[in-house]
Amino acid sequence: MTLNMEKKTRIIFFWLLIIAGFITHSLTDALPAFWGDSIAAEQGPAPVGMMIFMVTFIYLIPVIGILLMVYGKSKVTKVINAVLACVMGAFGICHMAELIDGTNPAQFPVMPTMAVIGVLLAIDSVKICKK
Repeated sequence: MTLNMEKKTRIIFFWLLIIAGFITHSLTDALPAFWGDSIAAEQGPAPVGMMIFMVTFIYLIPVIGILLMVYGKSKVTKVINAVLACVMGAFGICHMAELIDGTNPAQFPVMPTMAVIGVLLAIDSVKICKK
């Protein structure tokens, strides 16, 4: 396996870890329901725009990143992947700031891990562009 192929595989793995992290993040907020606690939002139904935004970050961007790494052969596809990875890394760091507000303490192991994975994803994605 070439060095470039190893990096591509690692980037795809990081994208998959991002998807798994968002699933874990959502599941962690739903866990109290298993013990009979209400997890209903106090503000009412979520705005459609927010749901579209979250689906974009949870699923669409990682899938696009994976497809770019699997099928993309050009420098442009690597750059697009790197931009998406940097956005995801920045989002992970910013989203982790919610921990300061005293959000669900069960998120403490999840969100910092996702931020680190996002940064590692961004670093590898930028490095692959420079080759």
